[in-house]
Amino acid sequence: MWSTVRCVGKRIMERSIDGSTKYMRPLSTSSVHSSMEGPSNDLPSSSTPPFRESFELPSSFDFRVWFPMHMSVQLKAMEGKLRSVDLIIEVHDARIPISGRNPLLARQFSAARPHILVMNKMDLIDMNKYRRPIEEYYADNGDPKIVWTDCKRRLSKAIVDLRGCMIEALRSEPRFNRTVKTEYQVMVIGIPNVGKSSLINSLRSTNLGIKKSAVTEGARPGVTVRVQNRVRILDRPPIYILDTPGVLPPRHKSVDEAMKLALCDLVLESATEPRIVADYLLYWMNRTGDFSYTHLLGLPREPVDNIDVLLKKVCAIHELRVKRFIPGEGYQERWDMDKAVRMFIALFRGDKLRDHCLDKELLLPYL
Repeated sequence: MWSTVRCVGKRIMERSIDGSTKYMRPLSTSSVHSSMEGPSNDLPSSSTPPFRESFELPSSFDFRVWFPMHMSVQLKAMEGKLRSVDLIIEVHDARIPISGRNPLLARQFSAARPHILVMNKMDLIDMNKYRRPIEEYYADNGDPKIVWTDCKRRLSKAIVDLRGCMIEALRSEPRFNRTVKTEYQVMVIGIPNVGKSSLINSLRSTNLGIKKSAVTEGARPGVTVRVQNRVRILDRPPIYILDTPGVLPPRHKSVDEAMKLALCDLVLESATEPRIVADYLLYWMNRTGDFSYTHLLGLPREPVDNIDVLLKKVCAIHELRVKRFIPGEGYQERWDMDKAVRMFIALFRGDKLRDHCLDKELLLPYL
């Protein structure tokens, strides 16, 4: 059942936050478009200026606010629970199947106990296109079989598949000083807002028929802020599960990895700037050859690479205005740029785009 290790394929060039680079294959916008999207009628004209080759953040942007104090404290609490844990379930967001994974969790927890990787939110990507490449990528990197779920809709087949993987892993691996125990204990880990609590409630509902939620779910990151009491999810064999807070890496390897987390709403909005998130979405869509935002927003078909220009066009087309108090002038009408930002980001978070897999460049060798 568990996949064997094979040679890792080609890689793609990525710019890091500290200015260094990783040896990865560079891609032009046209090559990305032709290899990923196929024919399209929203291509830019020959007069369109070249798009940005990389995404730049303001020098004042501070990633440290993305790692609140409770994450560090609870990470130590999670480590303290490892002695009583028989299995680790790592939950991941399918929209960022590679770059969104916290390497710290993989090293400290997944390597210490039997491990199952759950790719949640499978409904938000094209499974026909990406399932095999993602599984091949993880097989190349020696990771176990991936279980695909959509815990928001609590699909019973996916939960039954996960239950089978859990029982097989628990019964085939050593108990780590817990041979006298008759029940099993599982820990669920992952970054914020990937669906850990939803997964626990889905397992409990499917296996025990209990509809009432055992742990609190939320549509925003940071709902679970401490290691929770264990929850019974199966009677035969008796299995208990621990919900844990989402933990982000204290440092991000690259700007792209960090901004993908923000775009997927996996970071507290108070720690990000929505305009910068919108700018990254514009950069990513242009880079990957997806210019569908023009007709989705009702704009002229010519794509743009400047977020302020785009937002002003959105305001003008949709008559987005707001009255603001200007000292010495009183209340004046201005473009409602904040609303335009929310409208643009909603194209991605509302599943309106043609493709929502933000790691499709990293998966090119497997497509």
